[in-house]
Amino acid sequence: MKLTGILFAALTLGSAVFAGKFSPVADEFKHNDELKVECAQLGEQGGELSNSDGSLRWISPTCVETHKPLALYYGRDGPIQCSVKAEDTFHETMLRAITFDRALRCRVARNKLKFAQYMEFSVRVEGVRVRGGKTVMRRIAGNFNAVFHGLQGNLVSGSIYPVMDQPLPETVSGVTTMQFNQKWYEGTGLS
Repeated sequence: MKLTGILFAALTLGSAVFAGKFSPVADEFKHNDELKVECAQLGEQGGELSNSDGSLRWISPTCVETHKPLALYYGRDGPIQCSVKAEDTFHETMLRAITFDRALRCRVARNKLKFAQYMEFSVRVEGVRVRGGKTVMRRIAGNFNAVFHGLQGNLVSGSIYPVMDQPLPETVSGVTTMQFNQKWYEGTGLS
C-alpha cells in the first residue's frame, strides 16, 4: 500500500512539473508578442546622448502606419513596414548615423519581466548624400533583414542589418519608409 501511495505522489508531482515546464509563464513571450526596438539617440556631434542619471537615452521611431513604436514580433516571419516622419527624433538619429559613419546601438527586451534584461545589437544605417546646389540631401536606405532566435519564450539572439541590393527608397513628403524582412528561429540553430 505504501508503494502505491509513493507512486501516486510521484506521478502527481511529475505531471505538475511537466505541465509547468511547457505551459506559458507570464514573463515569457508568446507567438506574435511585440518586441519594441529602441536605439540610443545620437547628438549633433554623433555621440550617444545620456539622461541626467547617466543612462543612455533610448528612442524608438513612431511608425506612421500604426502610430506606435517600431516593433518586431516574437515567433513570426514576414515583412514589417515602418514609415518615419522627418521631424521624428529617430529620423534625425538615422541621418546622424549616416553623417558620422557609425552604427546605432539598439536593443530589445529578452523577456517580459518587470525589470527586463535587454539584448543589445548594432544596426548599420546605410544611405547616400546627394549634392544639389548648395545643399546636401541625405537619403536613408530603408531595407533591412531582421533575424532573431527565441527559446521557450525568451529572446536569445538577434540581428538587424541593411540590405543594399534593393533601390534606395525616396523620402516622399518628409517620410522615410523602412521595410524589415523578419525571419524567426526557435532555438539557437538555423533550421
